[in-house]
Amino acid sequence: MRRSDISPTKSNLLRLKEHFGFVQSGHELLDQKREVLLEQLIEMHRETAQLRREVEAGLTGIYEALRAAALAGGRGLLEAEALGSTDGEALRVRERTVMGVIIPLLELEMGEVPEPATAPGWAPAAAAHVRQRVRALLPQIVRLAESEVSCRRLATELQKTQRKVNALEYIFIPEYRDTIHFIESALDEREREALFQLKRLKGGRESGEGG
Repeated sequence: MRRSDISPTKSNLLRLKEHFGFVQSGHELLDQKREVLLEQLIEMHRETAQLRREVEAGLTGIYEALRAAALAGGRGLLEAEALGSTDGEALRVRERTVMGVIIPLLELEMGEVPEPATAPGWAPAAAAHVRQRVRALLPQIVRLAESEVSCRRLATELQKTQRKVNALEYIFIPEYRDTIHFIESALDEREREALFQLKRLKGGRESGEGG
């Protein structure tokens, strides 16, 4: 908004002050939204970091069990076990909103799996043990995926909100204030000039009448 684009009139001054009130209210609301998003993001980031550590530890254990199973039965057995797995897991995806941001809610449904045979040294038991460990870790993997996607979406919205807050705080609000001050000063100057002219006119009349 350039001052030269607006005529210094009372009607424009009233209109600008009304718009400026809306701009200030919008700035306050966006600032509140930014704070809420930041709090949510910090909390979710901590949860994500904890989940990632747990998943990484679980995956390390799975890789160790996988190596043991490969040594016991060979790669072919593991591939056959993987292809023949019918555990019946299902993933439901729902959504919720946080300050207008859509974040996922993932629900993992686990099917029932019979206990594997546990005869010492029996290769199929080692392969089934790997499958059991993977199944046990799946809920945490799903929670981690949910949390990471939520963090990315919250961070994206936080960046957008921050840009809007900055634009209002450092561009629009100063421009409104500057323009309002300019119009008020111009109107005051006009009023002083009008009073001066009125006094001159009145003084001239009084001098004429006295002469």
